[in-house]
Amino acid sequence: MDGTTGNSSPMHGRKSIPDHVSMETRARSASTWTTRTTLLSSERPIYRTRTVRDRFLKIEEKNKSLKDTVQRKLKNSCRCTSDQWKRWALSVFPFIRIMRRYEWRSDLPSDIVAGLTVGIMQLPQGMAYAMLADLPPVVGLYMSFFPVIIYFFFATSKQISMGTVAVVSLMTGGVISSQTSLWQEGPGEALLANSTAGGEADEIAFKISIAASISFISGIAQVGMGVFRFGFVTTYMGDAMVSGFTTGAAVHVFTSQVKYVFGIQVPRYPNLFQIINTYVQVFKELPNTNLATLLLSVICMIILYIVKVYINQRYKTKLKMPVPVELIVVVVSTLASHYGKFNERWNIKVVGEIPAGLPSPKFPTFTNVGDYALDCVIIGVVAFAQSVSLAVLMAKKHHYDIDSNKEMIGYGMGTFFGSFFSCYPIAASVSRSSVQDSAGGRSQLATLVSASLVLIVILFIGPLFENLPNCALSAIIMVALRSMFLQVLEIKTLFKTSPFDCAIWVFTFLSVVILHVDMGLVAGILFSFFTVVVRSQSTKVNTLEKLSELDEYRPISLYTKTEPHPRIRIVAYNSPLYYANSELFLKHVHRETGVKPEKMRKVLKKLMTLNDPLHSNKKKMHDSKIVEMETVTPVAPVTSVYPQSVPHTGDATSNGDSTRASTMMTHRASIIGPLPNLDPRPFLYLIIDCSAFTFIDPVGIKILKQMIEDYKTIGISTYLGGIR
Repeated sequence: MDGTTGNSSPMHGRKSIPDHVSMETRARSASTWTTRTTLLSSERPIYRTRTVRDRFLKIEEKNKSLKDTVQRKLKNSCRCTSDQWKRWALSVFPFIRIMRRYEWRSDLPSDIVAGLTVGIMQLPQGMAYAMLADLPPVVGLYMSFFPVIIYFFFATSKQISMGTVAVVSLMTGGVISSQTSLWQEGPGEALLANSTAGGEADEIAFKISIAASISFISGIAQVGMGVFRFGFVTTYMGDAMVSGFTTGAAVHVFTSQVKYVFGIQVPRYPNLFQIINTYVQVFKELPNTNLATLLLSVICMIILYIVKVYINQRYKTKLKMPVPVELIVVVVSTLASHYGKFNERWNIKVVGEIPAGLPSPKFPTFTNVGDYALDCVIIGVVAFAQSVSLAVLMAKKHHYDIDSNKEMIGYGMGTFFGSFFSCYPIAASVSRSSVQDSAGGRSQLATLVSASLVLIVILFIGPLFENLPNCALSAIIMVALRSMFLQVLEIKTLFKTSPFDCAIWVFTFLSVVILHVDMGLVAGILFSFFTVVVRSQSTKVNTLEKLSELDEYRPISLYTKTEPHPRIRIVAYNSPLYYANSELFLKHVHRETGVKPEKMRKVLKKLMTLNDPLHSNKKKMHDSKIVEMETVTPVAPVTSVYPQSVPHTGDATSNGDSTRASTMMTHRASIIGPLPNLDPRPFLYLIIDCSAFTFIDPVGIKILKQMIEDYKTIGISTYLGGIR
């Protein structure tokens, strides 16, 4: 191809040169390889993007329109063949595929053990988190049964445990508290003024109705987002933001339980600065502390902490199942309260009446639903984000895939169904899911086992927990928050690896703590978007040059021994181009190339005026000759090892312009002598590497057009490379 002899070919130049080869041979080989590569690349035909599309793109892709795409998908989805029905059933009900591959002999015993273990945890946690949501503890038992059963049929995850969680319970409790306050000022005021049992029952019924309506709306929102494949929304909730949010929410959860630990009366503050207002009231009420309640709370917390940290966590590899310390605390404190008459002797508040049996299904009532409909959607998104992140973690650990959209549908169906049985939105629990996984859970059959255990308690054992002290449940919640508070330690790592993520964590945490849970979440998401914009505007722009011994172009800021092309500049912009960074992109290109078209035009005009003594009339020169200079290509030959790397096109000059310019330059040279440095332009061709342009908006297109036209006025042609 290049006239050399031997068996080598240009492609052989890519092999590494052995170490024993002399330096002279090594240099000669590199030189030959460079020449061959240059000749090979120079003979490669150059096409425009539109030409490639017209010649090689599939016909159906060329003519595809949105209308045709929608019609084709509707036609395919409306087929009613048996195979189509099977695929539909497998898609809607993932448990069918999971059960087909289920190893009954080996997996079922593991699922039974894991289900019983999780069921034991569900009992105390369900009652505790229901109280956190300002609802009767029995609601937590209902949530551990009804929604969980429905989720089994739609689940793609095999290890997560659905039910009550702290963050969702807290957010639900905030909505219930605010709506109850409005209700007390209206129709419930007369009932509560008398403090009768009937009035308290009506208030509880109202709270349950609000919880059910929240569950109804959240479930519909989740199902709708799953059907329309909005599962990607969690990608905008990064790990740093979610960690900061959950840690801030843990502060709210902890604060809400302080009054039960001290046995004092502190109202809920659903508005801004809830934490500050709550602790101000707590310090005011400290003289009224119930010492018996405080002592019992401290004892329960010490027992829970010691067993969880120093036994379950330290010896988790040796224990077949963790010690059910929450259930032990519930049972022991209930027995002590019953036989010691804690409520009568020391005024220790207890759970109270727990009805036996399943509740009758009831359609939710929507009271002032417009006031909290948005809160319901936010709760649904938060529940989904926490659950799907845990599902992804478990799937990676056990090497299987999940579908985030199907998971969202599963969460939504469980939440929606639970609304008819006095439930509020469910989510995946980190602690219970970890226990289910460590106990050997292989599938969601473990969930059915745990739900069966909860059902037995609801039907027969529930009334036995009527003397359970509220402070014992608060102790369970507070100790369970330990893992969330430990997320504060992530700040140090985030600061070293990504200051932006560290800023997101701190900002979201402070927003949640100072403002409110829902407002803090919105603030965290907005701040995350802001950091994305800032990062896109701080994107590095690199000038690429050829490495001395390789046919590779690398950033000159990172590599040494590069060879600049005398008439070509290559600039790479490592970011999408859109309205937020388009002006900055233009400034970066001017800085990297060292040529700003406006200034270069002035330089060319002055140079033309100074070097032409034949014309004394400057205005005439400005009107005639300089215009030619602005669009001319130098006639002096350019010596380069890349003679055809960038073709000359009509973008820079026409043949007539070249002839006129050549005549003009020759005439001048005969009078004032040679002017080797007449042209101040350091290059004639500019290549923009667009391979990192994942998207470009109309503003970005406008900036590109403007840049191309500006450089064209000074005789520099611009090319776009790596277009996707």
